[in-house]
Amino acid sequence: MTVLIVGGGIGGLAAAVALRRAGINARVFERAREIREVGAGVTIWSNAIMALQSLGLGKQVRSLGSEMLRINVLSAKGKLISSIDVEAISRACGAPSLALHRADLQRMLLEALDTDQVHTAKECVGFTQDRNGVTLRFADGTESAGEIAIGADGVRSVVRSSLFGNQKLRSARYYCYRGMAETHRVTKHEVLSVLLPGIQLGVFPEVRPEEAYWFLCRNKPFDAALADVEYDHMAFLRSVSRELPAELGAMILGTHPERILVDDVLDRPPDKHWGQGRVSLVGDAAHPMAPTFGQGACMAIEDAVILADSLRRAIDPGSGLRDYENRRRRRTATITRLSWYYGNTFQWEQRALVMFRTLFAASPFGPWNLRRILRRALRFHLPDLA
Repeated sequence: MTVLIVGGGIGGLAAAVALRRAGINARVFERAREIREVGAGVTIWSNAIMALQSLGLGKQVRSLGSEMLRINVLSAKGKLISSIDVEAISRACGAPSLALHRADLQRMLLEALDTDQVHTAKECVGFTQDRNGVTLRFADGTESAGEIAIGADGVRSVVRSSLFGNQKLRSARYYCYRGMAETHRVTKHEVLSVLLPGIQLGVFPEVRPEEAYWFLCRNKPFDAALADVEYDHMAFLRSVSRELPAELGAMILGTHPERILVDDVLDRPPDKHWGQGRVSLVGDAAHPMAPTFGQGACMAIEDAVILADSLRRAIDPGSGLRDYENRRRRRTATITRLSWYYGNTFQWEQRALVMFRTLFAASPFGPWNLRRILRRALRFHLPDLA
């Protein structure tokens, strides 16, 4: 059996590694001319570390980035509001939680595959399927045939559109800025979080030696007429840096503009259908989610393990794909809903709501609630593909 995977990101490469581990041939088709360094940092929580361990990559991933030991929530003046022991929660769930560079994770997955398994400059424009297999069509006029096709081509998935038409994405109505900066201003292993009215900042130190990853979420205007205005994002970052603790504001100002990415935050409300026949989806193509808890890449890696396990046990391709979808749908729906809800609360800007949020975070209930959510996200049983 040959599985054709559309998309060479984390989800697509992880799926190929998992299928190979399960003894199933997989080929990856990536539209870019080369799989190169893109993106910024990524959090790989203990649930995804456990998934990577089942792929035989536990030692390799632990050599990347740094372990997240604590989350410290700060006020705008840098005062500690609350703190969460991430190390204890992660270890109780079976593995450490790491912050690393997305490109390093992608490279690790790529190195676990044979070079002839990954094909670049292959933009999928559609597919056909029948009772015997699937044929992918590419923009260069070529085709590739296999028994199964998996869409791992992201939030604007061509494979998903071919299956279900152009389904509208849901806008969270805020931007997410992501960047890499020098780490001399932050303490190693301590994740920092700052909540301002309509603004959320997170900082992850030592994603690479001497480099930290930061993200900042900023509300869009409520006036629909202004929603598509071309913003001067760098002017905004210069302005907001003055409202942050001095060392964190300086870190943002010290980030080269070319190393700052700006994206709309989008998701899709959980649905019941990921595939048809011999075709299914993984990662953002199946369940795009807000970045609130850093579980997007983690869910894609979990998808990969369950996909491979379902296919290796299936009596036929279609039943294997439907089993995979049934095993993943409730889990990913829960994380998608939590990410959407808490992402919106972190973006509150009305004075009364901001005051309530700050008081809640400073009370014993704030850390308790975050620990509860993390345990819910990190506890998940995964099969061993060895």
